[in-house]
Amino acid sequence: MKFSKTILASALLAAAGVAQAELSANIAAQSNYYFRGVTQTDDKAAISGGLDWGADSGLYLGTWMSNVDFGGKEDVEVDLYGGFGGDIGDTGLGYDLSVWYYWYPGAGGDAQGGDLDYTEVSGSLSFGMLTGTVNYTIDSENDDDGPFVDGDLYYNASIDLPIDYEGFGVSAFIGYYDFTDDGKKNVGDLSYTHWGIGVSKDAGEFGSFSLNYEQTDGDEDDGVATDENPNFWIGWAKDF
Repeated sequence: MKFSKTILASALLAAAGVAQAELSANIAAQSNYYFRGVTQTDDKAAISGGLDWGADSGLYLGTWMSNVDFGGKEDVEVDLYGGFGGDIGDTGLGYDLSVWYYWYPGAGGDAQGGDLDYTEVSGSLSFGMLTGTVNYTIDSENDDDGPFVDGDLYYNASIDLPIDYEGFGVSAFIGYYDFTDDGKKNVGDLSYTHWGIGVSKDAGEFGSFSLNYEQTDGDEDDGVATDENPNFWIGWAKDF
């Protein structure tokens, strides 16, 4: 049974009740949109934006969208997500549990003749400047062998360095995408590691600017991460 984005939104809104909440928005522009180390815009620029709703209880809902280009009918990605996060007593540990629906109007969905949409559950733990996250694909419209199917796992560890100078920030991460069909004769090598570093500058009411580096250990013979070269992109973002 396919996971419905409507069911996800309805269930989370019902759970939200009338708790105290805050609504925020964001907009961004960047020279390339990378998702887990792989360009989603065919190395072109991206414009994105989203809305987030958060309650004092730790419950939150959100949606985010960006242009994409995979060489097919799709031209936009819409993410719908909701979850719950908070602190674990006085341990200094934080946690976050969420569900994400990745929707590609015009290409995803059985009625549209596509097979791109998929749903993940995500769990993360944080301590100070360190965060570890695991994402698991629980439902995918792609029923063929290959990437982005049920059972795929993605692991990520990140660090936000404690720099307090003129609004500058530095972050770094490493991630591993473990595809359940990796190594099958008809699909070949799929799984890959990627890593990156970002430097950001808070410009106050003008938002924030960033310079970012990303790279994977894939090559042109792999099924997903085909670019092993270092990649750089610049971005601007603003919250409201």
